[in-house]
Amino acid sequence: MDKKTLKKFQELLIKEKEKLLKGKVHIDEILKKSSKDATGELSTYRTHIADLGSDTYQKEIAAYLTTQETQILMKIDKALRKIEEGSYGKCERCDKEIGIPRLEAIPYAEFCIDCQKELEKHHKR
Repeated sequence: MDKKTLKKFQELLIKEKEKLLKGKVHIDEILKKSSKDATGELSTYRTHIADLGSDTYQKEIAAYLTTQETQILMKIDKALRKIEEGSYGKCERCDKEIGIPRLEAIPYAEFCIDCQKELEKHHKR
């Protein structure tokens, strides 16, 4: 991969990282809020069980998103290190080049499309 293309992917990865970090801060704020803070109520006592369920559901979704975003952030950091090391764009499983269209869609992709399909096939079993 030429330097111009690598620079393009480096910038794409940095933008994606910044976007995720901004979203992560917002989700972390949701997780930190207590039920009282989130609803603006003076008491944490609820008269309806659905209110408690709704709060729990929102926090579970936020926690899930935080986990997913953290995993993607780690992959982005790994991809940025690979750019610095000169190994970006190579499949971690078969060492073949990952296609440019795949990297444009998922710039932190670790595997070529064939290996990714194979891994997903085995994962479903």
